[in-house]
Amino acid sequence: MWGGRDYPAARTPLRSTSPDAFTILDAETGAVLGIVERERAYSTIHEGAIYLHLGEQYLVFELDHCARTALVEPFTGNYYTQAKKETMTAIDAATRAERRLGLELTFGRVSVTEQVIAYQKKSRDGKQLDLVALDLPETTFETEAIWYLPEPAMLEGLETMPRLLGTLHAAEHSMIALLPLWAMCDRWDIGGLSTNLHFQTGRPTVFIYDGHPGGVGIAERGFDVFEGWVADTAKLLDGCPCEHGCPSCVQSPKCGNLNDMLDKAGALTLLNRMLLHR
Repeated sequence: MWGGRDYPAARTPLRSTSPDAFTILDAETGAVLGIVERERAYSTIHEGAIYLHLGEQYLVFELDHCARTALVEPFTGNYYTQAKKETMTAIDAATRAERRLGLELTFGRVSVTEQVIAYQKKSRDGKQLDLVALDLPETTFETEAIWYLPEPAMLEGLETMPRLLGTLHAAEHSMIALLPLWAMCDRWDIGGLSTNLHFQTGRPTVFIYDGHPGGVGIAERGFDVFEGWVADTAKLLDGCPCEHGCPSCVQSPKCGNLNDMLDKAGALTLLNRMLLHR
């Protein structure tokens, strides 16, 4: 028997996995349009962001950090926004490690630190407009991730900068795009980081992690089906008719680097070399 005076289910949000969330309010009507976890709020409802709700556009004109609210108003302009952020991923603990596709594949717990530093305005045809600087706090959350370290032979001919970083970045993006087919999730539930030299592994490393604090099983599913997941990703890249990369293959709508430095050909070469070890 519940002995409290309140209704406990009312304290469990249906739209958010985190109790620390921002409420999005229509400034004209006072209606609640949505709830966004703090970990996502700074990249989706920062001041100046264009927020979509039921197909309608809203401009965020005020983000109140104390009251945890974002005030929005209807927007009829012809541009959208994309956040630019700096991300660092630290390995907390490795719980599963196996030799898969000829490389070291690990599943475990990580801490992800993000800071949104600016946002880009883009026209409907993809043309870059203003880049507006932002001063927002860092957020850190613990979650679950898989990470893999390509062997030197897999990176032969790709090891020079900036091609190395472009190869890893494009592989990360395309794998994130395909994981929802295996994990039955949304692309926005997944985050990633690729680096030519991670401070803990000391080698080129690709991380793909659950975008929700604590993890919800997405990365672990990716670990279990890694071979099929990589094979599908290679098919995606090989079958896309674009020459250098497009939103259908390696470009991501949520990339914190604004889709800078993406090498589609390098990513396909890396994944195909991994698949030789099936």
